[in-house]
Amino acid sequence: MYYGWILLAIIGLIYMICVGAGFYGLSVMMPAMIDDLGWTRAEASAGFSLMAMVLGLSGPLITTMMKKIGPRLTIIIGGVICAISAGILYRYHSLTSYYFATGLLGLGLTMQVVLPGTQLITHWFQQRRAMALGIFMACGGLGGVIGAPVFTWLITHFDDWRPVWLAVGAVTLSASALSAIFIRNNPADMGLQIDGLDSSAQQSASQQKKAARVYKTTLDWTVADAIRDRNCWFVITAGAIAVTGHMIVSSQLVLHARDLGIGAVIAASALGVQGLATTAGRLLAGLLGDNTIEPRTIFIIGISSELIGMLLITSAAHSALLYAGVVFFGLGFGLGLVSATTMFANYYGAQNMATLLSYRILLGTMLGGAGVVICGYAADIFGGYSQAFYFYSALLLIGTALVVMIRTPQHE
Repeated sequence: MYYGWILLAIIGLIYMICVGAGFYGLSVMMPAMIDDLGWTRAEASAGFSLMAMVLGLSGPLITTMMKKIGPRLTIIIGGVICAISAGILYRYHSLTSYYFATGLLGLGLTMQVVLPGTQLITHWFQQRRAMALGIFMACGGLGGVIGAPVFTWLITHFDDWRPVWLAVGAVTLSASALSAIFIRNNPADMGLQIDGLDSSAQQSASQQKKAARVYKTTLDWTVADAIRDRNCWFVITAGAIAVTGHMIVSSQLVLHARDLGIGAVIAASALGVQGLATTAGRLLAGLLGDNTIEPRTIFIIGISSELIGMLLITSAAHSALLYAGVVFFGLGFGLGLVSATTMFANYYGAQNMATLLSYRILLGTMLGGAGVVICGYAADIFGGYSQAFYFYSALLLIGTALVVMIRTPQHE
């Protein structure tokens, strides 16, 4: 078996457990921390927003680091940083320490999940890149499916949210150990070729690729050339808008459901259903995006589905409508996330794909971080999230229009 598939399983597992512990762990612990520590929703949401902001702002820095030390060591260091953050959140409970620790958590997660994972995939896969990306990102969706209910159960089991942060630290350190044992930065480190093919097989695969219905450039654009192309900015902006909604729903869904009179257990399970739908969308985009359907078409379907889901979530009067909303929303987000990421590699080449992706993450987390705080303030002022959620739905409509405007870029 080609070692790339084993490596894909490992980085997928790292993505799943780190997102489930760090991102979704904070989401489900935040209501308990609000009730226990007497914070307002805006104050608590600011910590989630800060984590998200660091996730985006540190992206270009982490891609530069990876070029020097490689994804393997980057993941190892990231796990240590996440564990330190979890220890602070367990021991210290002022708003100042909370904000410092959530920012540190965002930095550690950036070093452990999407950027090193996608960089490794572009190094190890070419012919089945979309499928590999879909599988990898589906693992992140599984993090929500598993993480949200598990951490909700742990809070109930301990009748306290504090010990749960120790579990977060243990999970992120285990991810560092997996990276140290199994991850190799390039196929050449093990005497292998990309895709596990020899030169003649690669040439045959390249000829088949030319006949495929999905466009894949044969050039590696420079970053400067790519960002001068308006289509790149359409992908970055629309992808950032889609990610913003994921951050808003992930951080505020439980509180929103509680405002609507829906129980905490149902709300937490709805968050898990969203993760399951996201996983399905990511897998589907990966399976279809290599040679069957253009990722741009998948992105249009995805962001439209996300818009429908957001409207359903906003007006959910009972649990069935809430579940329908998170299914549409999660499926659409999963389709859009993988297809937008694949478009960077297909349109501009694999060499600088992680850098372009870091720009999308940067903009997405800036928008999302602001959106989380604005939603928290809106809920405090208006007594609910309807106004903020409808405003975000209008942004999703703009994002859909941007994806429709995308055309295959031509290098001069």
